[in-house]
Amino acid sequence: MIKTFITAAFLVLVFSVKAQEFQGKAEYFSKRIIKNKEKKIDDATKKELDPQFQEAIQEAMRKASEKRYLLTFSKTESVYEEQESLEKPAAASSGVSISISFSGAGKKYMNIKDQKTIVEDEVFGKEFLIEEPLIKPDWKLVDETKKIGDYTCFKAELLILVTDKQRKAYEEFLKKEEKKPALFKMKEPKDEVITAWYTPEIPVNFGPNNYWGLPGLILEINENNNITLCSKVVLNTKEKTKIKVPNNGDKVSQKKFDEIQKKKADSMKDEDGNIIFSTMD
Repeated sequence: MIKTFITAAFLVLVFSVKAQEFQGKAEYFSKRIIKNKEKKIDDATKKELDPQFQEAIQEAMRKASEKRYLLTFSKTESVYEEQESLEKPAAASSGVSISISFSGAGKKYMNIKDQKTIVEDEVFGKEFLIEEPLIKPDWKLVDETKKIGDYTCFKAELLILVTDKQRKAYEEFLKKEEKKPALFKMKEPKDEVITAWYTPEIPVNFGPNNYWGLPGLILEINENNNITLCSKVVLNTKEKTKIKVPNNGDKVSQKKFDEIQKKKADSMKDEDGNIIFSTMD
């Protein structure tokens, strides 16, 4: 009896140590799925644009949406960050060439033990650290499975309701639209269902972007017309990687950051709502 108890205690101790040391990295690829029925520019504006220009805009937006990310995780912490990639030189052509870039937040850190998130972001070069309490998403588990690579994944859905901030932004857009039609139209915000595929074979609660809270690593996220898919997972690497907490910038709440961002953007707009850039000779 004593021997059995000692063996059981030893196994529990080993499992506890293994759990503490458990770590890994997951690489993700994100892109926007352009649907044929999706309207980027309204019909009236299309008539005024050259077909080559329209095609160049669509291609530039597609390329701008393609990004690679790295998620480094342990049992209690994770950090998600975009990976820099060299742009391929554009082939010589007599056609139209357009370049578009979508800026986003920097590193996104999450700590389940301390129940907090920290996100690096900036407003026109000034760096901020947005610190917020961790709120677990209300996932709905779905009885459906599929394979992603070698992993069996289960489906989950998350309902995202339209926020007051989104409604207000759309109302402001409609007011400006009455005075002067915009080239790119803002879609009316609607409630959205996010679909996730996670694998219990990797027992951590993390995933790409700010998605977490499922009983396994999230390998795929579908949101609106964007898909983020895991392309590679490395577990328990020999070289232990320390998960670094973002520390560059002034600490603010999300609400405060939104206020700073709006105030700065408004200060650079003319009476028509266009952002003005000034240069010095």
